[in-house]
Amino acid sequence: MRLLLLVLGIIPLKADQPNILMILADDMGYGDLGCYGSLQIETPVLDKLAAAGIRCTDGYVCANVCAPSRAGLLTGRHPQRFGFEHNLNKAFPTLPERLGIPVEQKTIADHLKKAGYRTSIIGKWHVGDSVPGMLPNARGFDYFFGMHAGSHHYFPKAENNKLFRNEDPVTEIEHPYLTDLFTHEAIGQMTPAEQPFFCFLSYNTPHTPMQAKEEDLAKFAHLKGKRRQTYAAMQWCMDVNIGRILAHLEKTDQLENTLIVFYSDNGGSVTASHACNAPLNGMKGSFLEGGIRVPFIFHWPKGLPSGATFEHPFSSLDLLPTFIAAAGAPELPHRIKVGKKWQTITDGKNLLPHLRNQNAKPPHEVLFWRMTMRGAAIREGDWKLLVNVHTPPALYNLADDISEQNNLYQKMPEKVANLWLKLNHWQESLEDTPHWQEAPYWQGYNRKLYTHDYWLTQPARDEEYLGIR
Repeated sequence: MRLLLLVLGIIPLKADQPNILMILADDMGYGDLGCYGSLQIETPVLDKLAAAGIRCTDGYVCANVCAPSRAGLLTGRHPQRFGFEHNLNKAFPTLPERLGIPVEQKTIADHLKKAGYRTSIIGKWHVGDSVPGMLPNARGFDYFFGMHAGSHHYFPKAENNKLFRNEDPVTEIEHPYLTDLFTHEAIGQMTPAEQPFFCFLSYNTPHTPMQAKEEDLAKFAHLKGKRRQTYAAMQWCMDVNIGRILAHLEKTDQLENTLIVFYSDNGGSVTASHACNAPLNGMKGSFLEGGIRVPFIFHWPKGLPSGATFEHPFSSLDLLPTFIAAAGAPELPHRIKVGKKWQTITDGKNLLPHLRNQNAKPPHEVLFWRMTMRGAAIREGDWKLLVNVHTPPALYNLADDISEQNNLYQKMPEKVANLWLKLNHWQESLEDTPHWQEAPYWQGYNRKLYTHDYWLTQPARDEEYLGIR
């Protein structure tokens, strides 16, 4: 069979391709893993995974809210390039075929399927369902189990759920708690076979609604504040479930050659779930570090170092070219010329040489973010310019001021002008304008994100944590 696929040009001529498992948490705080400093939330499985792999200090997502962040990681392109800047808004007067990732955009699954992988996505989709061509099975995924929308209650019933198995509504619930159910479905896609697997396990944990199992809540009964207690219990449950996955991979002799990446789709939602982003300022929705910098863990015993820390800035956009390189597939060009215009194919970089210490240079000289009507940001080296719609612009040196407390905007006009110019040039390179916009309500919400007084140090084990002081 493999020979036939090779002849047909579906699999590259490369033996022993790794399995690829991408695990995405939802709205998880930067400081809510033990290996990232948490004193309240126990995550022994993820801590062990980081200790045996690579823990990244400066990993970023390409957007500060769920849907555009996922659109970018799936395509390896800044979502602004194809009009996907805001969370989906079905009330906005736009064509249905524009409300999501446009059907002509290729995804990670498209590329890896061509490279010979079995592809699956389990959990949250949230990048468009307005037309059939936007659904997972039409976007390169052989198998889908989960919800199309951005959230779901955690105790689904057979007669009350919004889950799908491929294109069919789910009518039987095998596990009563959603995180357990998604893990069960994911393990089913990780069986040894002639073809390697690519599984995108897209947990909605710990996104709202805040719902946890009683036995998990009991473990954190010492925490003051019901919402923080529930959040910790949800995190614990996810960690336990990832342990089930690792045990399965080890039992089936797949762990050594499985590239695992764990991260969050954006920063923790402090006000909604009492997530903790310390020592970072801000939260989901903002362009402060707490909105866009997230925990990143890489683990691949056969292909990456063990017990390492990676401190260079990089982006979730880098995962697509990294996975393609790990699969031994041909590298995608950065840009191609279409007629008289240049079109960007991927904004990401292959991280493997950097993670393997074969390239000491940072993967990127500069990183960019934008959400029309909300603001924009640019990071170059340790310098970050933040342009928020509702508050004065800010310049920070992240090496000296990781919590973004010392605004140098007025003191360094030359640095500001240089970063402004680069941010403008990047925006001029975008090929499209927003296909929809968020509801007006979010303007007031956005302003409040920058006026909160956030916790910048980890709360002690028994300290009451209310998200903001």
